[in-house]
Amino acid sequence: TAAVAGSAATGSGAEAGATDVDPLVTNDLLVDDFEDGDATILERQGRSGSWYVANDGRGMQTPRAGVPLVPTPLMPVRGESSRGAHTFGGPFATWGALIGTTLAASGDSGVAYDLTDYRGVRFWVRSGSPAPGAAKKVRFNVRTPATILGGGCTVCGDHFGVDVPLTAQWEQVDVSFSTLKQTGYGRPVLPTPDLAHSMGIELLFTANVMFDLWIDDIELY
Repeated sequence: TAAVAGSAATGSGAEAGATDVDPLVTNDLLVDDFEDGDATILERQGRSGSWYVANDGRGMQTPRAGVPLVPTPLMPVRGESSRGAHTFGGPFATWGALIGTTLAASGDSGVAYDLTDYRGVRFWVRSGSPAPGAAKKVRFNVRTPATILGGGCTVCGDHFGVDVPLTAQWEQVDVSFSTLKQTGYGRPVLPTPDLAHSMGIELLFTANVMFDLWIDDIELY
């Protein structure tokens, strides 16, 4: 499971280690803090890409599939953060629903990005729904050539990932790349992810769950 790296932050609290320095200027590890209000990730260390929404078409998701995922204002704000990514909906009847982004692009197409220089990814996350039936976890996946259609798999989509717990409070989570595993339905089953050729990251809700996901300040470490 993913490790919770920081304590919960309320609307009036500040992030652990927060300073008055603008992270957009100093933090090359930042993938996206969503403060710019657009659907693209920050261009740092060769990264580029845009957030997208996808699902199996047999449920409801906001934003809907095919619409760019643009940041949503945080109410209340979380420390210095005023925007984050937000999606909600469900249940879906087949495989579920997700949001994701490429980490590198050439024109309109995603291309491989080398993650081998990093140990993992860190982000803030919470569930926005107090309903008893709301999802208590989301799966963080790294897409790789061997697990996507056309990349050599005979049963595709079983990306290397880990379940991240969700609560009503903001939590900072560290996901170590060394903990990523396939769920087991994919073929072939692979020993390790091809981090040198990452095709992007996704946050997935499986079938038959309602969900309300907020995510913010995604960075590599």
